[in-house]
Amino acid sequence: MRAVNVWLATALVACGGNVGETLVPTPFDVSTLSTPMALQASPSFADERGGGVFLDVSGRPVRVRIDGTAYLLESHPGNPVAPGPASAVWPLGPFSSVVATSKGLFVAESGWLIAPPWREVLPADGLVATAVGDNGVAWLAHSSGLFKLEGGALSELKEEGQSITGINALAIGPGHNGALSVWFARGEKLSYAERTGATAFTIKDSRMLSPDLMGGITALAGLTPSAASPGELWAITQKKLWRFHNAVWAPYELPKAPKELKAAGRILWLRAGDGLFRYDGDAASWGEARGLAAVPTLLATDAAGAAWVRAGEATLAVTDGMTPRVQGLFQNEKVYGTEAPIVALVPLSAQPEGVFFQVDDGLETEVNVMAALPGEGRLANTLYFSMGGREAGGAVRPASFITLPDGQHRITATARYPGGVLAKRAVHFTLQSGAMGTVSFATDIQPIFEARCANCHTEGPGRDLTTYALWQTNAQVIVNAVKDKRMPADGPLDPSFIQKIARWVNGGMLQ
Repeated sequence: MRAVNVWLATALVACGGNVGETLVPTPFDVSTLSTPMALQASPSFADERGGGVFLDVSGRPVRVRIDGTAYLLESHPGNPVAPGPASAVWPLGPFSSVVATSKGLFVAESGWLIAPPWREVLPADGLVATAVGDNGVAWLAHSSGLFKLEGGALSELKEEGQSITGINALAIGPGHNGALSVWFARGEKLSYAERTGATAFTIKDSRMLSPDLMGGITALAGLTPSAASPGELWAITQKKLWRFHNAVWAPYELPKAPKELKAAGRILWLRAGDGLFRYDGDAASWGEARGLAAVPTLLATDAAGAAWVRAGEATLAVTDGMTPRVQGLFQNEKVYGTEAPIVALVPLSAQPEGVFFQVDDGLETEVNVMAALPGEGRLANTLYFSMGGREAGGAVRPASFITLPDGQHRITATARYPGGVLAKRAVHFTLQSGAMGTVSFATDIQPIFEARCANCHTEGPGRDLTTYALWQTNAQVIVNAVKDKRMPADGPLDPSFIQKIARWVNGGMLQ
């Protein structure tokens, strides 16, 4: 990757002169989901479908399911070396994470710990943080530098030809021009890298004044974009909480010093003093959790709005109500087709009366509880509400986006409970079904291959699929295998990935 130059702002925003906002939260009683296994209070990964990847007290990576049950992750048979005891887990994508072990870095994916090809470049004990961008791009802050992981390939971002070291916090958020950028803090210095070309970035200053940065940035968190917002960046120093929105920095006055900050999707969680606070970026409102028996430590957050915390000896998923989970569409996904199988999952024990689906600000469509179907196996006590209805045989009928223009949209699933109680989940997505929505091998298919197929289809045991030409030759076999959920061998693809592969084949298999 080419070197970048530092851009120095000539007109600084007078952050210190801004009128500080006061955090006035609305108290809410928490709903919690506990795990049967003792877990560490270490950095973890939460999946918006429910559950996530955590570490047990022996340092073994554990997959926690949506119902709170857990099982140990196993080393993939194709790994050159087995993982050792782990120390931390960081997000790497919507449904994947990277695990630091004594035997190096491993990717946790579909129940396996998989040794990535770039693990030799980054020693596990130097990984500081990760941040997940759009289009499957992930950023890794390491003691040796700042790295971009895209399409399975690792490259280093440098400043004036030198590695960027000393990073203690990392996040994706809008820059001063509104474009998503990678923000990184180095003590009392806060900067961001703005993309200026296919592989080129320019490093820019945050424009925060030195007095505001005194003591250093201790945490960064970014909220993803929506149709109404380019996204937000949040930061905490030793005494203050800062919000960067629409190119303006604004401080928040807090009753207690901020301690921890994490975000996913459009939801931010903050621990200040002994209190746990939740910010909804869509509603621009704060809430304060009530009912936790001990002071929480933030482990991870997911885009569905849950925070996983360590409270005393318990590991809990904390929410502000029985918010439905949505499958078939993940937060800020790029949708290339005109339909998707979208389902809202609601626990049967919560006694839902129905679910309303709404696209943007359009009319709500209700799915009555009598039209919902129970899950199977470990999710037998979960009701599935299909946005598009069901076929005669009970299969989920995809929801149609045929009337929507290309661009950013929002689907809101609202669960109704007895007494008129409502709980909402909003999923933002970008529709690209027209000329701008073409699917190419390099941009869309190669990242799926690297993440889910490469271990078996590079040097065996599966057939070689390492090139565009080989995918082109085996296209129909691949589509049938992923649609029938026979492949990948370690578990089926997310429906959105299956749709993307099918669209690539049907759309002419662009390179």
